[in-house]
Amino acid sequence: MTSYWAVAQTVSKMEHIVRREIEKTNHGAFLPTCAKHWKVDGRAYAKEYPLLLGYVFFLTKPDDWAGIPDIHGVYGVLAADTTDPFGRPVRAPMRVTDAEMARLVIAHAVGGHDRESEERFTKYYRPPTKKSIRHRVRRPRPGKRIRNIHAQ
Repeated sequence: MTSYWAVAQTVSKMEHIVRREIEKTNHGAFLPTCAKHWKVDGRAYAKEYPLLLGYVFFLTKPDDWAGIPDIHGVYGVLAADTTDPFGRPVRAPMRVTDAEMARLVIAHAVGGHDRESEERFTKYYRPPTKKSIRHRVRRPRPGKRIRNIHAQ
């Protein structure tokens, strides 16, 4: 039988751990990520986040996926009820098409999902806004006590 890609549903924020554990079971695993880039005080930072939260792709055969749901952090495998060649009902992992996997892998490799951060403001630098550029300077107004003294 030929291998194909399937999907395991995982506990949130455990995708990297589940990917590593799936690879230990001699299945190929793929976790698409997106990198977030930002700068603070001129220093560049980057962090990778899973693109599809709660899901890890793995390479399997229809009859060789029994150990995947037992991995710590896996809720289950997205599966469908089918029939085997003898007509008996069988539960097998749902296939991810090769075109979808190729699109995900290529976009992951070239950084197509990466994004620049919109959080470019720091406590040391704020770009000028239109209001601050046109804002006229006014003299401070005297307080109530001083105004009352001058009013008498």
